Amino acid sequence: YTTKPGAPIYLIRNDAFPFRRADGVCSTKSEKDSWVTYHFLPEALVPDDDIITFEPSVTTEKSTIPKFDIPIDDVYFRGLLGDRLLVKDANNTPTLVNVSDAISNTRLIALYFSAHWCGPCRGFTPLLIEFYDYLKNEVAPTHGLELIFVSSDRDEAQFQQYYQKMPFAAIPFSDRPLAQRIKSQFAVQGIPSLVVIDSLSGRIVVSQDESRRLVHQACQMGEPAIERLFLSWLENVPDESRSMIEILELSCAEAENNATKTSENDSIMNSKAESYLRRAEGRHEDGKHTPTSQELLAARVKKIFTKLVAEGTEPNTAGAQAIQQATIECKHSPTTSLDEGLVLGKRQNYSQDDTNFVKIVSEEMYTLHSNDKSLVLGVLVVAKKYIANVQKDPSNPRFRTFRLGNKVFDQITSKLGGVNLLTSLGFSCFHSDVDFMASIPLSMDLELMSTVVEKIIDKYTD
Repeated sequence: YTTKPGAPIYLIRNDAFPFRRADGVCSTKSEKDSWVTYHFLPEALVPDDDIITFEPSVTTEKSTIPKFDIPIDDVYFRGLLGDRLLVKDANNTPTLVNVSDAISNTRLIALYFSAHWCGPCRGFTPLLIEFYDYLKNEVAPTHGLELIFVSSDRDEAQFQQYYQKMPFAAIPFSDRPLAQRIKSQFAVQGIPSLVVIDSLSGRIVVSQDESRRLVHQACQMGEPAIERLFLSWLENVPDESRSMIEILELSCAEAENNATKTSENDSIMNSKAESYLRRAEGRHEDGKHTPTSQELLAARVKKIFTKLVAEGTEPNTAGAQAIQQATIECKHSPTTSLDEGLVLGKRQNYSQDDTNFVKIVSEEMYTLHSNDKSLVLGVLVVAKKYIANVQKDPSNPRFRTFRLGNKVFDQITSKLGGVNLLTSLGFSCFHSDVDFMASIPLSMDLELMSTVVEKIIDKYTD
């Protein structure tokens, strides 16, 4: 299943939609009507650079240990932030830590100018904490975003009371002249204000006028929007910073591939439900290793880079040119053709006729809650945001599946009849090894779903 060329989506887990595992032989009518899927997946569909290493235990959690060190401009940031920052430990106790250690291996540094006495600040801070926690725990435990609180509080007691709720670092309140100097350097006129900086170059990535609005919007739209915003900020860093990170990533990948020894293991067929299909490292019948596309790209980059440096090109420029040239060459290399596969099953399409069914389910929820329109509207508005989110990037499977336990979706699941209304709109609910999940299946017409939701919203806003 795919929604655009070059963007495959694999829905082959035994708990994913529309594939559902059926045990035993289908003999009765009810079994035949349930999902039974037989699939033949051509080998070329499996990304050849997505290698599983057959470890005794494989985890899908993001590692908190960086694969390589980010070359942060320590001199600039010590001059900007001083020698030490307050950093929270595991017990939420702030301790003074050297600036270099506090911001090590982070890609972006955000300065948050705020104060307890400021009403808008108290409203924005919880959103920023949610934004930071999700990035730190789910998206980028390392090589991510580090936030630093720059206080405008009037006394130490206010600072301590306000900072107690924050998980990020802070300029010590005792160093008020430094805080004032930082505000002046970035021309901060009002609070709350957020300035996002590239850790390699010290340049501003997102201005204070833009960043606060973007964070607010992302938190309202849910976790996928938070991740998209973070990735868009990484795209805004200077070209030389991006090239340096790409060179480090390629060098790290090459070192890992050289050190990795893979062996055949039958457990590849028993991977966890949330892991994608992986291809084992290819080997010829004579035992020789078959290079993956990532290995070929890394080798080509290294060769071009060495040649450019030998000709006198500056290393950063040579790295960027080598990556660009090698990528173009790989894109024009011959690709493997796909054989036809077989997929049998039953699919239900969403049609305009389903609008009446949604109306009936929404009326049932309306009655359950003593004719309270606001509760029905709340569910519909959240559903509309998720649909709009998928419409922006329909080929990305991350944006089609969501945990029922997240803060945004809880506005639906906590309301009696909310899940029924959601499924009537075309959402699918299922369970995984991690959590109960909801998804927008690929067979759904996103524009039609959006139109139906808007019609029902109009009915309850009249």
